[in-house]
Amino acid sequence: MLPRDLSIEDCTALLSAGRYGRLALSLDDHPYVIPMSYVFSAGKIFLHSRGTGKKDEIASKNPRVCFEVDRMEKNQWSSVVVHGRATLSSDLQAKMRMFASFTGKDMKGHGGKQFSPEDLERMPMTIWEIEIEEMTGREGVW
Repeated sequence: MLPRDLSIEDCTALLSAGRYGRLALSLDDHPYVIPMSYVFSAGKIFLHSRGTGKKDEIASKNPRVCFEVDRMEKNQWSSVVVHGRATLSSDLQAKMRMFASFTGKDMKGHGGKQFSPEDLERMPMTIWEIEIEEMTGREGVW
């Protein structure tokens, strides 16, 4: 089977089923890629980080990002690439949206623990919300 383009529905299904992807950032012609856990919910990709480090620094200066998710089953592969803009926030509402999305997907992150708003407010973390501007996908046989 020659590689073929995925429909938007197939891309959405792959994003919805995945748990890990690769976040690509760039600053001053220096690309940076890092694997991250994520959840796709309400048409956005949600990630979280500790709020410090290289990826946060890059995204604060250049919010344009790329996110990739793939799947290999036997000899068949599929991949989705998203281009968009990341909004970074550490406010309580962003934390609640992200944790509600993770909980809604039954991902059992952080040991499946539920967090109160007070717990979330004290957590030092940055929530990434990637607004999707372009999404493409392909599949084929390896």
